[in-house]
Amino acid sequence: MGKFDDRFIQVKSFPGYAEAEEYVRSSPLHLVAFLATNGWFAIALRGSLEHSRAISLLAGLKAESKVPEDAFVTYGNTYVKKVCCN
Repeated sequence: MGKFDDRFIQVKSFPGYAEAEEYVRSSPLHLVAFLATNGWFAIALRGSLEHSRAISLLAGLKAESKVPEDAFVTYGNTYVKKVCCN
């Protein structure tokens, strides 16, 4: 994971691994899936960013309809481990 001051942009979550893997592999964005503490799979942009950069990037991605409107910036502190995909 990145520094605690950095943030991830989470774009989606799925209850099952197969759905998460398919979403990551079929996206034109560079995504990664994490197992989260609630047992779901969190889909985020690969890598973490400084907070203001993450906010700015997310706004641009939403404006271009490249991520869902409910995508958000997070510490990623509920991410247990990366599970997909290289």
